[in-house]
Amino acid sequence: MISRGEFRRLMEERTLLLDGSYGTSFFEMGFGGVPAELLNLKHPEAVEGLHRAYVEAGCDILLANTFGGNRFKLEENSLDAMIREIHTEAVRIARKAANAAGGRRILVFGDIASTGRLPRPSGDGTFDECRRVYAEQASLLLEAGCDGLIVETMTDIKELKAALIAIRETSPDAPLIAHMAFDASGTTLTGASIDVFAAVANDLEVDVLGMNCLVGPAETLQNLRKLAALTDKFLSVEPNAGNPHFDGHRTTFETDAATFGLYVEEFVEAGASVIGGCCGTTPDHIRTMAAMLKGVPPASRRPRGVSLRPLLASRTSVHDLGAGFTIIGERINPTGKKRLRDSMRAGDFGPMLDEAAAQAREGAHVLDVNFGVEKFFSKERISDAFVALDRATSLPISLDVQSVDLMETALAEYPGRPLINSSACDEASLSKKLPLLKKYGGVMVLLAMESEISNDPGERVSAVERAVEFAGKMGLGRDRFMIDALVLSRGAGFDHNVTLETIRICAKKGFQTTAGLSNLSHGLPNRSGLNAAFLSLAVDAGLSAAIINSGDNVVMETLFGATMLKTGKMEETISDEDLDPLVAALLSGRSKVVKAMVDERLAGGMPPIEASQSFLGDAMERVGDLYEAKKIFLPHILFAAETAFPLFDQLNAMMAGTAASRGRVLIATVEGDIHDIGKNIVGTVLRAGGFEVIDMGKSVTSKEIVARVLECSPDIVGLSAMMTTTVGRVSEVTESLKDAGLRVAVISGGASMNSELADLYGVRYAENSSGALALCKELTGEVCK
Repeated sequence: MISRGEFRRLMEERTLLLDGSYGTSFFEMGFGGVPAELLNLKHPEAVEGLHRAYVEAGCDILLANTFGGNRFKLEENSLDAMIREIHTEAVRIARKAANAAGGRRILVFGDIASTGRLPRPSGDGTFDECRRVYAEQASLLLEAGCDGLIVETMTDIKELKAALIAIRETSPDAPLIAHMAFDASGTTLTGASIDVFAAVANDLEVDVLGMNCLVGPAETLQNLRKLAALTDKFLSVEPNAGNPHFDGHRTTFETDAATFGLYVEEFVEAGASVIGGCCGTTPDHIRTMAAMLKGVPPASRRPRGVSLRPLLASRTSVHDLGAGFTIIGERINPTGKKRLRDSMRAGDFGPMLDEAAAQAREGAHVLDVNFGVEKFFSKERISDAFVALDRATSLPISLDVQSVDLMETALAEYPGRPLINSSACDEASLSKKLPLLKKYGGVMVLLAMESEISNDPGERVSAVERAVEFAGKMGLGRDRFMIDALVLSRGAGFDHNVTLETIRICAKKGFQTTAGLSNLSHGLPNRSGLNAAFLSLAVDAGLSAAIINSGDNVVMETLFGATMLKTGKMEETISDEDLDPLVAALLSGRSKVVKAMVDERLAGGMPPIEASQSFLGDAMERVGDLYEAKKIFLPHILFAAETAFPLFDQLNAMMAGTAASRGRVLIATVEGDIHDIGKNIVGTVLRAGGFEVIDMGKSVTSKEIVARVLECSPDIVGLSAMMTTTVGRVSEVTESLKDAGLRVAVISGGASMNSELADLYGVRYAENSSGALALCKELTGEVCK
């Protein structure tokens, strides 16, 4: 293994070339039905031959053949007992090919990808499960002699975070590249945008950030330019060779080596220090890129440590702390609120989510989450609370948790870049909490005090400066902190001018500042007026954020007026989405509200079947449309479905013999394909649309599908094929159904399916989940809306 410092020096000296595709190359060799990792043991000569071809083409970094080698993936093919042998051989084969380079130094990196079992709420896995699996794979790769590691083709920001943290726990000094798979819009399947990726990964101990898969070089270039403006880390790209085309016999990609190579210089100009290829790229593509790189100086990245945009992030959105005044909603705090307290302790997060939705509508940019007396909350309950918030709101979170153990639980569960509220400035407090900031990322609120609160603004600021200096020794810069200037009760004799002067000094020193506004008026009359008056003075002094009641119109209107007078700009408020009330309730998980709306229709005489299909079902169709339009993402559609399905079941039970279903659909991912996220989304949308869905899972054989069709007589069979190596199985299934004398409509979709292939195979093509629903309606004789 080389050191991180040595790897960075290599990137400063020259652009490094990664290798190209393995999966599509193995398929072309005739190994389409064999798990790629098993080839390390059964056909090592094929793996070594492809490695040697990439070395001869000019690559600088070979990836060991371990892309799907994590324990969860190997379990799906009953290969987990061979996990150590697979990784040891993969690295040995790659090293052998690298050593045959004739004196040229070739690095060998271990290849790590998704577990296929995404952590909640995108899947049913947990953060800790993912972390354990990634730690195991990283250990195996490094023990086998890898020079570094790459985590690639990641679609879920939380799973990526688990992988990166696990690797750093395993090896603080292994060179590390992190890639996500972005579509042409710069978004992953589960909703992470490029700015969310940068906000989260900038804090973590990663050497190179980048992207691979899904799109070709033109779209990758646009996404790279976005990322380059958001990070000071080294950058990497591995585009696909354009879109795949399968003619029923052979897969080809639209971008040949010569065209692919034309983008190399632009990638470097945009900031890429490491360039390779993903699906469809071959040794010819790498050879062309090597030739095009001759004479091109390496990318010049900005100096390390330059301040970037101070972003907070949720799973799907960011908030720029430097773009204006930040409103931090205070109402997820059970202190003095019996209903909220009891429900949170019991794990009923409905009232908490109601408060989150209300504060978002009122204009909050960030939600402060406080659990009150924390001894009543287990780690599991804290974890469940943040999963619920991850599903229900796109606003970044302020983790107002004081127990160090519970704080770590919250930080592990939260997918984005949070505000961490808070730590005092004494070294004892900092020594407990700064390691969490370093490990998980975020912005920490520093209370302007050490063991006691001083009445001298200068002493408060000195405490802050000592804390920041202490943090700097751990590699944490000033931009990782926001300063709480400390607002105390005016009724207890607190002099608010001390806080105002503290704000003023901190602002001049370049710190972001915040304050707990409601503390000022505790125990006093006319709280709104007093809070508003102080807030106006604080904004003028340089306050940049405050924890406030966003539902207090007096405070909010004063804030907008004060910021306009201070900056000359009108603050934009967050308005309600242009959503149907039922759709909004489904997306925010307000099950009681949804039930009340359904009950109201039933009480008004609406038949249960109409309430199911035309009222609740139509609302879920609109949820599906929002997903297809990328206005919501995977966790949101799953959350809406969880909210709606108990009511579908209730309505179906009321129908007493009435035809409750629009039809029965059997769905499966074809044999050899272990991708099921797209299939699961289609199943969710079909069920919400009134269809009975039988889900056979992933990698299902033709024989098993035929047997199940004979057993349950579906109206439609839906087949998913994500991989070019498995899309031919769709034809196999249709032929098997015909041979069994079964006349059943078949629809198919997935990344490797297209309308031409569908026609060839005699099936109907469903481009997405909304298209699948429309097709199923058509095939069951219902006029599409």
